[in-house]
Amino acid sequence: MALFPMFVDLKDQNCVVIGAGEVALRKIEQLVKFSPALSIIAPEIHPEIRALAKEYPMTLIDRKYELSDCEGRFLVIGALDDLSEQEKIYHTCMMSKTPVNCVDSPALCSFIFPALIVEGDLCVGINTTGKAPAVSSALRKFLTSMIPAGIHDLIDEVHAIRQSEPVGKPRQEKIIQMCTEFFDGMIPLKRG
Repeated sequence: MALFPMFVDLKDQNCVVIGAGEVALRKIEQLVKFSPALSIIAPEIHPEIRALAKEYPMTLIDRKYELSDCEGRFLVIGALDDLSEQEKIYHTCMMSKTPVNCVDSPALCSFIFPALIVEGDLCVGINTTGKAPAVSSALRKFLTSMIPAGIHDLIDEVHAIRQSEPVGKPRQEKIIQMCTEFFDGMIPLKRG
């Protein structure tokens, strides 16, 4: 069954990634775009994660994690190869109702980390309920190439109208008309 896509504000939220290898790097590269208060905990930290820490605010903690590192977090990413450690992280987070994603272990996730398209204020998340992440990733690449030029201007124009005109049917119809005209010139994809 498909999962409900819920977009949340991560800005300044206390998030942790446990693990700091290649898989953690991919998750961190996406997370930093949303400005969380991010901590990375691992005895060895990938050099590219260290480089990201110079560009984006995050706390690098060079040590083995402890289960108490999951406490008080807005969300937890378990990016460890050890399944028994992932299980401990998952169960600890479930007891405190903390959203958790243990990478490559869908059964140990309360949320799926989607394949993301992030361009300014536009964010598209794609997932296959954890069944086929490679499909999500390939579709992300395909859809990224389909995003029309000028989408950012359209977002800004619609936002300006929403800020300056009173709520109601005339405003709604004006916005729908703008969006319809913008996308009318696009070639629709055929399904089948």
